[in-house]
Amino acid sequence: MLYEYCCSGCGKREERNTLISERHNQVCECGTPLKKLIHRIAVHIFKPYWDDMMDDKPVYIETEEQKKKELDRRGLQPRE
Repeated sequence: MLYEYCCSGCGKREERNTLISERHNQVCECGTPLKKLIHRIAVHIFKPYWDDMMDDKPVYIETEEQKKKELDRRGLQPRE
């Protein structure tokens, strides 16, 4: 995984591609142990595309005519 480190001795910042098990045991070229930097991340939550088509109440369809009307109302085509 890619981690960003900062050296408290010389102030150098660098990214290193290291194993998860070795992420805390990194040493700078000057010999000082590196501190792993932690960044604030942005989390984006996306709604599924079908969520906009869902209603609050379920529709119970008993006949083909009701099915056709409901599909037309939603702008959908019947499955084959």
